[in-house]
Amino acid sequence: MSIYDVFSGGSKPFDKAEWAAQKQEQRKEAYELIDSTCTKMMTSGNCFQQYLDVQSRFDRYSVANAILVSAQKPDAVQLKDYSAWKQNRIYVNKDAHKIVILEPGKEYIREDGSKAVGYNAKIVYDISETSAAGKVQAPETKTMRELVSALIDASPVPFVPVDDLEMPAYYDSKQQTIFIKTGLSEEQLFVSMAKEVSAAVFDFKHNESRDASDFKSFCVAYMVSERYGVDTRGFSFDRLPGEFSEMDTQVFKGELNSMRDVLGEIQSDMFKSLEKNRPPKNKEQER
Repeated sequence: MSIYDVFSGGSKPFDKAEWAAQKQEQRKEAYELIDSTCTKMMTSGNCFQQYLDVQSRFDRYSVANAILVSAQKPDAVQLKDYSAWKQNRIYVNKDAHKIVILEPGKEYIREDGSKAVGYNAKIVYDISETSAAGKVQAPETKTMRELVSALIDASPVPFVPVDDLEMPAYYDSKQQTIFIKTGLSEEQLFVSMAKEVSAAVFDFKHNESRDASDFKSFCVAYMVSERYGVDTRGFSFDRLPGEFSEMDTQVFKGELNSMRDVLGEIQSDMFKSLEKNRPPKNKEQER
């Protein structure tokens, strides 16, 4: 018996070529799953909303990885690989459900001389599949007033209250102003503001007109609302834009990427605002 056999319990030696082939197959399957899920998302409101739910929770994940998670475990809330869980003294269940995502690999040069990054398949597990199941830390709750204030700070344009506005809120690109109807409840105010702030970011920072970004602004507002636990029952994805069903997969993913970019900008600015306005801890809280 070899030294390797002693430490491996007699299992067969590590085969690098076999491991590489397995990883390549996992990567191939991941890309195929992304494309097939996109095809479903283009025509299925439920599938599309499922992706938005995942992207709202994993706002730092790429669109590709959010799609992969939505296809494999849409209720996931916290994902790490085996070693990362183990470092936290949390152990993955024996029959845990594996989720394949893609992580950046080495940079390489294409045939045309341009630089590109390759991606490797990575297996992660949700916290529900570990010894820490049921111990997910609840996010810190924020008042609607705090959230509305943070959304105001995240807006690239000013707000103006109006008594006789026909709709709850409206971003006027010519005046670069968001008009808000007075007398709204705090939740109505937040949801309405979220959509118009999204429209303003698309227009002001991404040079995409309000009309062109209307549905995408609606999606971003939904994700922002979901992220902060605001009631989203007023949102419906039963009827998706007709052009979705005719889109090339790459074009569709480009639309999702622009939504994710705007979501990230708004989330980042809201987080900074909420942190800046966080009340100082008293001595009892610090103990």
